[in-house]
Amino acid sequence: MKKLITFISAVFTISGLQAQIKMYPNGNVGIQSSVTPEAALVVGGDQSTNGSGGWRAAFRSNDHGIYARRNGTTGITLNDLMAIFGENVIDGSKFYIGARGRSYTPNSMNRGRAWGVFGEAGNSTSGYNYAVHGNLRGSQRGAAILGTLDNVDINVPGRYTGYFLGDIRATGNIYGTVLTPSASGSALTGRAAVMPLSVENDAANSMSVTEKLSRLTAVQYNLSEPQAAQAFAAAGDTAATASRSVTDIQALEKTHYGLDAEVLKEVYPDLVYESQEGDLCINYTEMIPLLVQSVNELRAQVVALQGGQTYNVRARSGIETDIDGHALDVPSLEQNDPNPFTQTTVVRYTLPESVKSAFLYIYDLNGTQIGQKTLQGRGKSSVTLEAGSLAPGMYLYALVADGKVIDTKRMIITK
Repeated sequence: MKKLITFISAVFTISGLQAQIKMYPNGNVGIQSSVTPEAALVVGGDQSTNGSGGWRAAFRSNDHGIYARRNGTTGITLNDLMAIFGENVIDGSKFYIGARGRSYTPNSMNRGRAWGVFGEAGNSTSGYNYAVHGNLRGSQRGAAILGTLDNVDINVPGRYTGYFLGDIRATGNIYGTVLTPSASGSALTGRAAVMPLSVENDAANSMSVTEKLSRLTAVQYNLSEPQAAQAFAAAGDTAATASRSVTDIQALEKTHYGLDAEVLKEVYPDLVYESQEGDLCINYTEMIPLLVQSVNELRAQVVALQGGQTYNVRARSGIETDIDGHALDVPSLEQNDPNPFTQTTVVRYTLPESVKSAFLYIYDLNGTQIGQKTLQGRGKSSVTLEAGSLAPGMYLYALVADGKVIDTKRMIITK
């Protein structure tokens, strides 16, 4: 055998070719290798690349690595039409990878470009061109495509075509249905954390959701053309400008609308996030429950006002004058005291002697009447309300005199 190898080597040398094929005493073969190969076949090996670690074949090159090209259309299945095929049979409890690509250095160089896996496809049957195709098979949980940041061992909770651990950013549109875990979902640590939106965490704050939303500021703006990446002078690198999609071009042309994040941060700080670039971002999805709550509050006020027209806006202060400046005795309603309260609270009001019937109606924030008090006193008087069996939360109470709504106010019951 050694004579045969020696003969082949002599043939290459005589032919003027630079290829060097050598079989080493350990039975492994090296081609243009300067060290004893530890793999069965080593091409271009040196001290850093000689097939160590149990590899069957190792290749090293200062230019291109391995090039495989397949021509012909005789195959009819996926297995027939592959230029390179990597298969790893799962037969134990270790890590199994069919193919792995790595372009990495542990030291940050801040130059060049790096692709772990680069896929290109095009000009085949329209609709059937895939640059990268991931296919999850079987019935076990997992993902066809998994993306993580500095993590390779991820327990995927379901079966997904794509699962990403970290931020995802897209410059174009994202199509599909966006689902957010509900307040009763498994993502919550405990059901005790769920409470009605009408219950204020700060008992001293009686501002409704509607009033908070009314403080927000709507703005309009236009997107600016992103600056092209700067060339790295040290490496002589030239930045390539990415082509714009149809939606990207339209986004640059259109006017956009949003909320002032700084103002929203003062009212609802939990809806404002800071991005990796240091920009303030808004969670518009979770603003939807606030808008629903605001509609419920406005509906409750409408229901309370359906009894008729108010006497006069100025009458709510209890001070009204005629054309000569004389004080008039007009209906008025004051804020309950204390507010919030746990057991009882006092509501003061003013009713002229001419009022024939007067009532104090109590509503929840859905507009449902849950209580009623007949008011017998005239002039300046008061009525005591008891929390009783009412759950902690925010409620509305309205003064109605002779079928006309005088005023509506809010009260809060706490534990």
